[in-house]
Amino acid sequence: MPADSSRCLVTLSRLPAGEREDTMARVSWGGIVDEAMRAVARAYGLGEPIGPVVYAARGELGRIWRLETVRGPWAVKELLVPAEERAAREDAEFQLAAGKAGVRLPRPVVTAEGDVLFEGRWRVYEWVDLVAGEVVTGAELGTVTAGLHQVGHPPSGPVVPWFAGPVGRAGWEELAAAGGEWAPALERALPDLVALDALVAAPGSLITTCHRDVNVENVCRAADGGVIVLDWENCGPARPAWELAGILVDLPLEDAVAAYRAYRDAGGPATVAEPADFSMAIATQGHLLEFYARRALSAEESEENRGRARARLRAMLDRPLTRERIDDILAAL
Repeated sequence: MPADSSRCLVTLSRLPAGEREDTMARVSWGGIVDEAMRAVARAYGLGEPIGPVVYAARGELGRIWRLETVRGPWAVKELLVPAEERAAREDAEFQLAAGKAGVRLPRPVVTAEGDVLFEGRWRVYEWVDLVAGEVVTGAELGTVTAGLHQVGHPPSGPVVPWFAGPVGRAGWEELAAAGGEWAPALERALPDLVALDALVAAPGSLITTCHRDVNVENVCRAADGGVIVLDWENCGPARPAWELAGILVDLPLEDAVAAYRAYRDAGGPATVAEPADFSMAIATQGHLLEFYARRALSAEESEENRGRARARLRAMLDRPLTRERIDDILAAL
């Protein structure tokens, strides 16, 4: 999530946290969200809305709304971080290439003018029903990732520091000194975090366009069978081996082994063989900790966002990536 802000761009999002969530859950046709959805429907040629818009899900970068029109249901994503049309077109191109290669995903929809974004804050996908409460297996994650890595979509540029650059000792010490209820846990983890930074290597030339956020939250089971990959807005240049290693560290060891074997059996081109292959996982962990700590301390953020950030910090610091875990994964593979 290489964004540095989560400023919401609609009036509804300026309500107090509890009132905002209640309002979104009970929003009625004719409200402020409904008016925005009517504009979205016109811009994307979705047809006339025929029922109330439904608040479906919330992620770090956006909210998902289910919009029913005469042409069927649609997933409308309200972006919480400002986006540029150029970047949106690049990720949509990768999505279309992945779809043609056999990766299942919600098809992105463009406006009548051919734009991916509307007013810089909305984008639309076809709606896909998911199986609620069912988590995909490590083997399924591995198979999906192999398919993604075989797309071979050319990268749009170099790998950005969020996915390739360590925080560094000075950055960690500054973060620990900033305070917050998580500061003691961060200070305890500091030696391991600094040691991990020393493993980060340059990505080199073996890069392609990757999803960069493959996990059990973004790979879901579809109601009509199979699995589907969601949340493509973070895709971009990365080293496939590094993305694969980042997927493995999020899984229990047995599932990580199953994911790796499934990846290789499905023709995945990357191998995870040395500590440097975990460079992307190390960099991403560091920048996420920075992001959540700054958001949790920011007076400009809503209480909802600060609360989410505190919860994420606690979860990450309860089970941080360590050199020991990297060695365990390499030995198991």
